[in-house]
Amino acid sequence: MPVRVGLKVIEIWNDPLEVTVKKYEEEPIIKGQIVFYGPSNFTRWCKGFGFTPLRDVLLGKSGQPCAINRGFGSSCPEHQLYYYPRMIRPLEPKVLVYSSHGNSEAFGYSNEEAWELAQRVIAYALTDFPGIRIYLTSANRTKDMSEQDIVNRQAYNAMVKEFAEKTPGCFYLDTFEYEPLGRQDIFVEDGVHFNAEGYRIYGEFFKEALKEELEQF
Repeated sequence: MPVRVGLKVIEIWNDPLEVTVKKYEEEPIIKGQIVFYGPSNFTRWCKGFGFTPLRDVLLGKSGQPCAINRGFGSSCPEHQLYYYPRMIRPLEPKVLVYSSHGNSEAFGYSNEEAWELAQRVIAYALTDFPGIRIYLTSANRTKDMSEQDIVNRQAYNAMVKEFAEKTPGCFYLDTFEYEPLGRQDIFVEDGVHFNAEGYRIYGEFFKEALKEELEQF
């Protein structure tokens, strides 16, 4: 089944994203938790990549896991919108942490086009789950960013922040300006994804940012 995503045409049922989603669908459904949704910055936060999984890092006040990882690498907002009914709706999250930036340019989307699609994901969640709290993360920094990359990501982050500030139930999390996540030694060889130290810092960021949410579990 060919599907056009941005400027690329993919065979959706043979695509690695579909394979990843099917694996998630085999897991038990746990409702009412904190769900992380987005691209590879979440996907890689797992034992399969050699890191302490997100679920084991973010624990509730009770000491029990309360966060579910629904990251799928190489996804952009178009994929996140397409897979929302299968990835998010069955979990009925109490809190959604949504990372929309990443991979959009590779699929031919501008910042504005990508963010417009991301807003549809947010609209679905706000409509499906009255009272849900949605944390919208900024674009992350990468190693050795060019001045143009910085400008592009700051522009995207400005749109996300403005939306969060005027939308009830939404909050902005700025990983881009969080100084420890700008260190040059926290990336694997590709200069994009975190190494073990990077994920340790990433975990500390979210433990503080979601402190009040974690207290509820």
